[in-house]
Amino acid sequence: MDRLSRQAKRGDAGAQFALGEVYRNFKDNWRAIYWLKKAAKQGMAQASRAIADIYRSQNKQRKADKWSALARQMEAQNRDEYESIGDSSSASPSETLEHEEESVEDIEIAAAEGDVEAMYHLGVYYEEENNTQMAVHWYDLAVVEGHVQAAFNLALIYSKAGQKKYALELFKLAAEQDHDQAQYRLSLLLAAEGLVSEAKTWCEMAAKQGLISAQFQMAALLEEEQRFDEAIEWYTVAAKRGDIDSQYNLANLLAQRGDRTDAMKWYQAAAEQGDAMAQHNYAIMLHQDGRMDEALTMYKAAARQGLEASQLLLQRNNETW
Repeated sequence: MDRLSRQAKRGDAGAQFALGEVYRNFKDNWRAIYWLKKAAKQGMAQASRAIADIYRSQNKQRKADKWSALARQMEAQNRDEYESIGDSSSASPSETLEHEEESVEDIEIAAAEGDVEAMYHLGVYYEEENNTQMAVHWYDLAVVEGHVQAAFNLALIYSKAGQKKYALELFKLAAEQDHDQAQYRLSLLLAAEGLVSEAKTWCEMAAKQGLISAQFQMAALLEEEQRFDEAIEWYTVAAKRGDIDSQYNLANLLAQRGDRTDAMKWYQAAAEQGDAMAQHNYAIMLHQDGRMDEALTMYKAAARQGLEASQLLLQRNNETW
């Protein structure tokens, strides 16, 4: 069994078929079907017939008929007679099996066989089903096997549950393997704990990997330290990629520095994406330039979003929005 299992995991179709038959003899139908499917995907008609037999024994006639038909197609194809069977436009057996969705049972068997990706996908499945206990179980097993995304997902679960210690450990585990969102999330937790210097280190790593939220956060941390030149650099990087908060903050900093032209440009960018404060500030600058109709349009856009400053200004001028 050990030898067969090793060969099957390496992709040997004969070993996969043989292992499936062993499990079938042991009445372990889930594992039997799992390995027989792998052999069938490599074109083994015998494996498809064996799957059909299992389903037939379980009174799952529809599935049995499907696998019997696939077995016949494979046998015909092996005799170079495939085109004579059915409609020539129908999918080949290999194409049909390629798109065969694995059931949860298939994935559970793969996980039991040590497939780390299967463990991770089970974690995702149970999390989507709101079965947190099972999600944690499978993510945890995947983490032990070194799955980075599983560590990140598990850290999110612990973070939402308020278990900061475990969340920190797992975010750091994933962050050390260059997971950009883990680096960013770790930086947020560290900043909340007052560990600003360490938080900045991880945030910068994520920002340099191109994570927009980290680029914004990096700029905000630098702005708090009044390192405005560096803050402007990071805000600009994220603003150019369409981040609305970066566009607005960048415009504010540039306006404070007296760079009216660029400030107006970034207020406009954020305003066009729907930021109410950006719309109001952009309207003020348009007003100052004598572009009254455009300014009025922006004031009204901000007022419709509930911005009180724009609403009061419009009321004083007997304008509705």
